[in-house]
Amino acid sequence: MRNPIPILGISYGIAPDYPSAMAQQNADIPAPPRTPDIARKTSETALHALAERCREEPLSATHWTALGIVQEAAGLDPARARLRAVLLEPQDAGNLNDLGAADPSGMKAALRLLVLDPLHGPATIMSALHAFGQERYIDAQRLLTRLRLSDPANIEATFLLASSLEQGPPQAMAARLYRTSLVLAPEDPLGAGRALARLGAGPAEAAFPPAHVRMVFDGYAESFDTHLTGRLKYTAPETLLKLAHASGVASSGSPVRTAIDIGCGTGLTGAVFRPHCRHLTGIDISGEMIRRADAKAIYDRLVTLEAVAFLRNDPALYELAIAADVTSYIPDLPGFLSVVSARLEEGGTLLLTALEPPAGTAPGLGPDGAYTHSLTGLEEAALDAGLRVLKVERGAMREEAGQPLATLFLAFTKLRQTGV
Repeated sequence: MRNPIPILGISYGIAPDYPSAMAQQNADIPAPPRTPDIARKTSETALHALAERCREEPLSATHWTALGIVQEAAGLDPARARLRAVLLEPQDAGNLNDLGAADPSGMKAALRLLVLDPLHGPATIMSALHAFGQERYIDAQRLLTRLRLSDPANIEATFLLASSLEQGPPQAMAARLYRTSLVLAPEDPLGAGRALARLGAGPAEAAFPPAHVRMVFDGYAESFDTHLTGRLKYTAPETLLKLAHASGVASSGSPVRTAIDIGCGTGLTGAVFRPHCRHLTGIDISGEMIRRADAKAIYDRLVTLEAVAFLRNDPALYELAIAADVTSYIPDLPGFLSVVSARLEEGGTLLLTALEPPAGTAPGLGPDGAYTHSLTGLEEAALDAGLRVLKVERGAMREEAGQPLATLFLAFTKLRQTGV
């Protein structure tokens, strides 16, 4: 997987750029070391085969890219192969991204490339991201403004320039550039709508379009488990299971017949509930998340789709629905609860988490860009959807900047069919 660069709360699949000058086209390739470990024989065979292809066709960037991938999988240094791929195809952002992950000295090469080609798009983006990381916003603005003058339709340059301007006084200009980003890419993968809502310059309900959610979690998938459970101390699945037991649901002696994990991600919640479910479905908008969940063999069925769209058309009925850290991205809470309720059997259970707004503030889009919901609002929306609150607990499902996030953990029961 290509490694996205996280910046300003989102992830970009753009990465380091390196010199485009061709040099040493037929350099010797060191043969990979042999190992007696049987488990590595397949990898070793692939390494030798790809090394031979690179010798036979040294101008094929595809061969060098593949060699770097296999070298990394085998625990070898892929930097040299990835540098060759970039030298052959310097405009390929994927190759640049791969090399950046393998070679921390990439910024020097990126700066050299900007000398050779001052309007090189990926190198400019990389240099601007580097400037962001060092809080050199003026430098980032200069680089991005120059690129936009030559390529006004460059969505990455437009969005990043808006982000850099957001750090200083000219926020009106930042808002204009975010709106330009929406014109260039109406599906809004980079999250211009979210930025506008945060600035108070756009509707809060437009903060999480499907394309943006998909991009963020596709980029987050690789580090999701370790980051969420380690650094952020994520415990929502375990707390929801305790709530289920306290509500008489999912006991070890009486497993749930059919359950659905909404926004299943890589399967953190599914793994906790799996022993208590005979049939477990997982649904997530991110294909990368689903791919990792599938590798864990937790679910009986996995679906890659936006949750509400899936639930509106899914003919199945479930005894249990789980939505852990999903309402943080849901502005239309009544609509979401209605479609979930329609997929529950009468007497079925919904378990979910919701971030509470800080004391003295109204529910809505919080300063961290996530939606908060009040207990009263949740109860009212649930009743309209044919759901009644069984149990409520307060706690923290994870941390943000080292501080626990005030969280509601709720169990609802299905009272009646709603006809949604």
